[in-house]
Amino acid sequence: MTIQELRADIAKLDTGIDFQRELLKRLERDRSVKQRQLNSALDPVARLPLELSSDIFLRSLPPFPEPGDPDVPILLLNICNAWTDIALSTPSLWAAIHIVFPGGLFPSTQRLKTFVPIWLRRADNRPLSISLSGANFDYDVVSVIWSHAQQFKHLEISDIQSDDDDDDVLTTTPLWKGRIPGPMPSLETLTIHGAQLSPHDILDLLRLAPNLIECTLEPVVRIDVDEILVLPKLRRLMFGERATAPSYDFEILDRLSLPGLETLLANAIPDILLSFLRRSSPPLRELVLGKDSYFPLPAECLHLVPALPSEAVFAGLAESPALLPHLNALVLHVTVYVISDSFWAALHRALLARRAEFQLVQITVLGRLPDSKMPSPDLIAAFRALALDGVQIQLGLTREIWHGVGDPETWNHTFA
Repeated sequence: MTIQELRADIAKLDTGIDFQRELLKRLERDRSVKQRQLNSALDPVARLPLELSSDIFLRSLPPFPEPGDPDVPILLLNICNAWTDIALSTPSLWAAIHIVFPGGLFPSTQRLKTFVPIWLRRADNRPLSISLSGANFDYDVVSVIWSHAQQFKHLEISDIQSDDDDDDVLTTTPLWKGRIPGPMPSLETLTIHGAQLSPHDILDLLRLAPNLIECTLEPVVRIDVDEILVLPKLRRLMFGERATAPSYDFEILDRLSLPGLETLLANAIPDILLSFLRRSSPPLRELVLGKDSYFPLPAECLHLVPALPSEAVFAGLAESPALLPHLNALVLHVTVYVISDSFWAALHRALLARRAEFQLVQITVLGRLPDSKMPSPDLIAAFRALALDGVQIQLGLTREIWHGVGDPETWNHTFA
């Protein structure tokens, strides 16, 4: 055969191969359709009422508001036609989402630009739980998220960083750069930690959420605005996590008035803490104070909140039933320097007087406590007797957190 004839035969074979490939693709598509139809016919879930099958699907995810694995709802779309219909007819399946902005030198957010609007549309008008994290956030994606602000019920912003090299980045608004979210009347919980947000960003969010119930902030830096923001429905304000000593809140506490506050976890400058308590007069039930919240506080503070781990504070609790009558949990992070025999004795008198109200008392001593500053055996026995009355008393030496019953030499002890 000539060269031309060989080339012609090869071209003819290539054409035949292409034809067979297309035929194979069509057959595979037809088989997939028939398989999905068979799955639907055999699937017991498809024969259940929509409400029941939707509930089964929802149980594949963590309870709202915790966002689950985003692959789970997508996987449910790819089983059969019936499951696709169920998943798309269950808006609650799409009500929680964790959005991670990609990092690296050449991040691509194209997938997020396509994925996020579709996901949020599928949630319809359901309350939303939104979690944002990562670097190199895309402002177009942020704008799509903010357009659903009316539906926000839970919002978490963590580990957000800016590429801005400006040394004064904390005075800018890197998260949205002028694309401020709309009102968030349904927002109940706001969590911000490890995020490079300016205090103005945080105040913007708080201002847009008048019905906020719980707020966790970490860290927060100095703020230079004079506005006092009133949030009458806020019940729990925490600067840091419950398991550790409070982080520094600096001056943002001085920009808030929270007349309904029941739980405060703070490490505030004393004057700012006192000013906040005067302004808010909150009905506190649970108080967690960091080691820098204690000195020097004027005696007037004793009429507002037990903010000093000293004989004067404990005496106020013991002698004045009207002082914070709703308080049932007191957590103090103290330095070793405030501990003395009179400290333990005053604590015992306060607990004895408030044993009917107090459910939990934690005293965390930051540092190594010498034997000379340990409570006496008689006081330890007295604390144990109070514990039998139902007061959970935890005393310990620890850097940051409570460890429960521990080695007597390290003295991390829960009385029971």
